Amino acid sequence: MSLQSLSIGVSGLRSHQTRLDTVSNNIANSSTTAFKRQRAAFSEKLGQEILGVGRTAGGSAINPSKVGRGVSVASVDRNFSQGSLNDTGIKTDLALKGDGFFVASPKSGATSDQRRLTRAGNFTFNQDGELVTANGLNVQGWEVGDDGTANTGELKNVRFDPNAQSLAKATTKAEVGGNLSADATDGDTSEISSVVYDEQGKAHNVVINFEKTATDDTWTFSVKDPDGVLQNANSGGPGDANGTIAFKDDGSVDTITGVTNTYDPDGNGTNDGVSLNWESDAVQGGKSLGISLSGITQFSGSTTSKFQGQNGNSSGELSGVQFTPEGKLQLNYTNGVQQEEYQLAIGDVNNPNGLEQQGENFFTTTGASGDLQLGRAGRDLQTSVVSGSLESSNVDLAKEFSDLIKAQRSYQASSQIITTADEVLNQTVQLKR
Repeated sequence: MSLQSLSIGVSGLRSHQTRLDTVSNNIANSSTTAFKRQRAAFSEKLGQEILGVGRTAGGSAINPSKVGRGVSVASVDRNFSQGSLNDTGIKTDLALKGDGFFVASPKSGATSDQRRLTRAGNFTFNQDGELVTANGLNVQGWEVGDDGTANTGELKNVRFDPNAQSLAKATTKAEVGGNLSADATDGDTSEISSVVYDEQGKAHNVVINFEKTATDDTWTFSVKDPDGVLQNANSGGPGDANGTIAFKDDGSVDTITGVTNTYDPDGNGTNDGVSLNWESDAVQGGKSLGISLSGITQFSGSTTSKFQGQNGNSSGELSGVQFTPEGKLQLNYTNGVQQEEYQLAIGDVNNPNGLEQQGENFFTTTGASGDLQLGRAGRDLQTSVVSGSLESSNVDLAKEFSDLIKAQRSYQASSQIITTADEVLNQTVQLKR
């Protein structure tokens, strides 16, 4: 003789033991970087049929009746909701704000060549300048070209040269902007200057003087180079370049005339300013310096004309590294140059719950998760990389302790079922005596 209640009680013990284990694991990992809490979902076992579906002689329907056979664990699911971000102040600590995973190289010696996925961004640079996880796996991404665009294709290990230097670069273009006051009168002047660099990184000054003419909406300008290394061809003087700027009624530049060497960077036949030739021995190949004046305006108010930028620089030493919100590794040099080297690859799958847990905060893809899809933060994915922060566990301790008590009570109740069923069996046996 046997009672179904015994096996039902055992199924309850087993299932609630799994729930206890799951809740305990959540609590134990409440401080684990980027840990995602799990939950055990139960399902009822197929019941034993007592009365089937049918009709009596009187035509009344008989409802189906079954006695359940207990409970089983249907699944242990992982909650991939965003954890809070904690500021650490360490630039190599990275957190993902949004969906996706960092991509790491396969584990050394592993039988599978699958890349590891993780949201735990407690990374460091090793002695070779490679970005690695806490257990030494290489973090992967794509090289970034000179135009700042990642060369998406084969993934490579994110790294930089610890001994990198920024080479000197000759200035080949400069831009002037700001405003020349429409309230100025004949003879009013404004002088601006900027530093430009030759190919050896030596600094030179370029000075531009603007003077209002008696003609409405017209200014003259002259360019001077005190060092004498910039020449305006056919002008007869070092850096000597004179011209006239006429403005439209809407305040924008109409024409720039009177210069010997025009500056037409777009090749559309419109003069944007003035071009000066480098005559310094430190600049080879007949390079010239184009100064764009087309960005100047003339409105009523103050005169705020100024150099807005130039593309040359002196040489510099590496002063630090940082990551941008797009996950680009940016090198900073003492000369002010910022150079982007790599962009982190962000991986995602259609079904994150189908990923296989590998331990050490890593996951790998399975047939249930779908194939790994790679993208760039802020462009292909609505995800950003936060430097100097780590994602916390999404475990809610208050809820976990509540679940722990519920699991304990359920486990005790299941054990009581077995105790009661055992007493019933003993009483049944005593009936034969």
